[in-house]
Amino acid sequence: MLNLRRRHLSQCSHRDSRYLKCKCPLWAIGSLNGKFIRKSLDTQNVERGTFLIREMEVGKSRVSLSKAWDEFVASREKIKGSSPETIAKLKRLRKKMEECFGAIRLHTVSVSDLDGFVQSWEVSPITARKEIERLRSFFKFCLIRKWVDDNPALGVEMPEILDIEVKPFKAEEMEKIRWAIPLFSAKGIYGEANRERLAAFVAVLRWTGMRVRDVVQLKKSAFHGDYVVIRTHKNKKPVKLMLHSEVKEAIEKIKNGNEYLFWSGLGNAKSCVGDWQRSLRRLSDVAGVHIHAHRFRHTFATDLLSNGVPVSEVAAILGNSPRIVEKHYSQWIESRQRSLDLAVQKAWSLPQ
Repeated sequence: MLNLRRRHLSQCSHRDSRYLKCKCPLWAIGSLNGKFIRKSLDTQNVERGTFLIREMEVGKSRVSLSKAWDEFVASREKIKGSSPETIAKLKRLRKKMEECFGAIRLHTVSVSDLDGFVQSWEVSPITARKEIERLRSFFKFCLIRKWVDDNPALGVEMPEILDIEVKPFKAEEMEKIRWAIPLFSAKGIYGEANRERLAAFVAVLRWTGMRVRDVVQLKKSAFHGDYVVIRTHKNKKPVKLMLHSEVKEAIEKIKNGNEYLFWSGLGNAKSCVGDWQRSLRRLSDVAGVHIHAHRFRHTFATDLLSNGVPVSEVAAILGNSPRIVEKHYSQWIESRQRSLDLAVQKAWSLPQ
């Protein structure tokens, strides 16, 4: 442990109550990492001296912004096993941060510095929120290792965003979608098979509630009799679902020699997701219905909840947490709203 001392206190006339006003130089004297240290701090100010001693003890002076990012990204790659897309996003944030701050020591970054950094971004509010969350995760990693005294990213305010309601499909909208699939374009490398592939893709989205990326990466080996077993890309949770007859019939019509049903297996899966999203937009034009892949997930979740399936079980089916299911899907259930109305009416009858 290091202690703060006036080097010439024994000869100094500034003693006792006047110690803080003494002009004698300050030294750090004591043990650090098992070694005896006697070092001048090149200052006469007690507050500055205390800060420098603490800096020496926690080793912050040896950790640069670049070094901290090296270890943070490495931990996400090797220990957490983050996806290549997540690692790429972290590296882009690192590049922006280093371009803004340059070669500095990590602990010198303040909340005000991060405020200016965030305000320089030309991105949408939702993207800014994601980036700030990554900043907070980075500084939390550094705080645990005692490279910083606190997490300055927690002081950065999150931008406000308007919640975009993703409503489940109505029965008549699903009928329009089924009607539009046989009218879909037969152009492209699959020709007439385009329609069969699209019908199967829509059926899987509708009756499994899977995310679009999980459907794109769906392998034939995932099907076992009346069930499909997957591990979701987003949170790596295993999910086992019983297959609807519409899904089984549509899947049987797809004939290709590839292990994937909806992807060639070549290139980046994210690019294939973009191709399917464009196909859904074209189908939307034909059907006259706003089609977004996640609306099928909302429809599936709402159907389950409306039929009395507990939130915890719906969460297991979707590969989500109960909190997420409660937040995103339960507001569309009429039976839930009726229950809330009855609870309010009951409160009205209580004695005042």
